[in-house]
Amino acid sequence: MPLPNEIQVRLTPEKIAAHCQELDKQSASAGHTLAALTGLQTCLATMVPSGDHGLPVYREIMAVIEQHATATRARLLEESAIALVRALRERNQHEITHIHAALSRNGFMLVAKQAIAQLLSEELVVSTAWAKSWCEDAITRAQAASGYPDSLNFQGAGIQPEAYAAMTEMFAYLGGSVTYIA
Repeated sequence: MPLPNEIQVRLTPEKIAAHCQELDKQSASAGHTLAALTGLQTCLATMVPSGDHGLPVYREIMAVIEQHATATRARLLEESAIALVRALRERNQHEITHIHAALSRNGFMLVAKQAIAQLLSEELVVSTAWAKSWCEDAITRAQAASGYPDSLNFQGAGIQPEAYAAMTEMFAYLGGSVTYIA
């Protein structure tokens, strides 16, 4: 029996499966769905008494959530790869930065490799040259904005450090190498 200041929740694998499907329908994007599923996993892992973690029903409920999270993660990576192909074709640094920020480092690597595989050879050459030029220009501007010969000032140059990180990683996955010589 719950105390006056607490509630009990009764969960079944079927209820959780229905809830996961509803989360997916109501979420604006795969990223939002994944965040909600991750939150649900964390909530259950912390709120369910640790002694119940070994129960078959607990493991089954967590497996249902993980199954939905895995499918959502795959969808998020696919959507991101499509967006990254478009961003490379349009030479859209802002979109590349947005995609980079939304994913883990490993996720961005997977998406970048998938996107690069979808580019035609001439698109790959153009994208690589553009990314190289963007990175070199960013370094030149950051050096000029710095008062010191051996440091870079991206913010002083009007360049977001996140944009530089995204573009240098993108350039590296395209096969380039950014070098900075002070």
